[in-house]
Amino acid sequence: MLSNLSRHQVLCDHFVSDPTFLEALTIVLDHTLRDLVFYSVGIIINVTLHEDTREKIVQKQNVIPKLIDVLRDSNIEDIDLSKVAAKALHNMTQIKSSSALSEFWSNESISKLEEVLQSLGDELDSIMVSVL
Repeated sequence: MLSNLSRHQVLCDHFVSDPTFLEALTIVLDHTLRDLVFYSVGIIINVTLHEDTREKIVQKQNVIPKLIDVLRDSNIEDIDLSKVAAKALHNMTQIKSSSALSEFWSNESISKLEEVLQSLGDELDSIMVSVL
């Protein structure tokens, strides 16, 4: 239900203004229940569709690294979770101010994401070679 509500900008503004909501959302990203993580990432996707709420959630310093961890942990074994994590990360790059973007995407996060993407690419390459 919360993921459906997170599609409405007025509610998103309320959600991201509540520090306990953002904290709970980032804590859930570490959970071992795949469905809980999947739906939480879906909420992040919905919240980051709106420009104002996107900037507020990106300012939460640990959201980007947690999403990168979800992408790394899901990898090829759970392509659906990988796709939603990648979509959420993509949405977080859609900030109009490039200075704000560089402020919240640390060099460490960028390096970690490059490493995860390289690993995914290598794994896909090895799958393609074995198929051919």
